[in-house]
Amino acid sequence: MDKRGTVFGILAQIFTTYGLTNVILNIFSMLFGRNAEEYSSMFSLAGKGISSATSFQFLLAAVLVILIRTVFMTDILIKKMSAAARIAAMISSVFAVITIFVFIFGWFPTDLPIAWILFVICFAVSCLTSIFVTSLAERQENRRLDEALKRIKEDK
Repeated sequence: MDKRGTVFGILAQIFTTYGLTNVILNIFSMLFGRNAEEYSSMFSLAGKGISSATSFQFLLAAVLVILIRTVFMTDILIKKMSAAARIAAMISSVFAVITIFVFIFGWFPTDLPIAWILFVICFAVSCLTSIFVTSLAERQENRRLDEALKRIKEDK
């Protein structure tokens, strides 16, 4: 049974996303925190980790990202939209949410062009990585389903 559209499936995705981003943030804090402390609220503790405020901001971001994903990647609300349009709308929506968070929470200086360039590069790499991992998982699932179908046909 596909649990992605259920409450428990959505919660699992939220906490998986939150956990991964938390690990990445802590690694970045250890590597760059001392140098980035004056530029970003995310690194307010310098190299000592991330603050609880930043942690909750990223939890809220994970909730919103997964809710956006659920809206665009399931047939719960949108039934007649191509896969490409869904992906484009989802990525645009997630980018907008994160951009709003940048301004509200001071994640990086909004007046520095290099900060925006690096943000767009990181966002693009994240999206491409997600698409790659998702396509691998889908291919593996399709392979398992094909094998199960062959077994069923052979049994008959």
